[in-house]
Amino acid sequence: MALAGRIVVVMNTSFEHPSLRMPVTPEQRERAEQWLQEAYADGRLSEAEFDSRIGRVLSAGTRRELNEAFYGLVPPPQTSGAQTFGSSWSAAAPPQRPMGVYQQSYVPAPADQSTGPGAIAHFLGLFTWILGPGLVYALSGPGTRTRREAAKAFNFQLIAGVAGILAAILSSVAPWDILDFLVPLMWVGWFVLTIVGGAKAAQGADWKNPVKSVIKLDVLPER
Repeated sequence: MALAGRIVVVMNTSFEHPSLRMPVTPEQRERAEQWLQEAYADGRLSEAEFDSRIGRVLSAGTRRELNEAFYGLVPPPQTSGAQTFGSSWSAAAPPQRPMGVYQQSYVPAPADQSTGPGAIAHFLGLFTWILGPGLVYALSGPGTRTRREAAKAFNFQLIAGVAGILAAILSSVAPWDILDFLVPLMWVGWFVLTIVGGAKAAQGADWKNPVKSVIKLDVLPER
């Protein structure tokens, strides 16, 4: 038989480079956020598209998922391989589907690296409650450090204010004044955590208020 010695080889045209299954590093995620911030600042993204893409960047678990946030935004490079932010070229990938690959040198500087406005948003909570942080949030750009810190300040001040009112009510109705210490204790905690939040924001640290670890109330999105 003519076909007896013939070997049929089937090629997999949907090859995915193994590096795309690797977990996203904090550095890669940060560079991706900065790239999108710059694209939004340049007018290449609408606010709705920016919010959608930055959400995918923040939730990405693998490099492939991170790359998917850039589909249709950046053309694939003129070479074969699989890459994310900061990785190197290697084995071939299918040319018919963009893999969202970018070299680190292409990533521009972040649109917002300032820490002062975010710190001010926290400190304004001492004098204006939620009004100051809310105003800073409204005036800042989507995805910026300032907006994230303003949202953190707003949410904490809201939680602290509601908790203070509830504590005052409980203290007024509790027998034998056993809860009289509760309101002063909460005011001290509110003051200290507000100061710490502002100081951490001024240092550029991504600090999470311990109260938010217990009460997960996000009236304003902290991203």
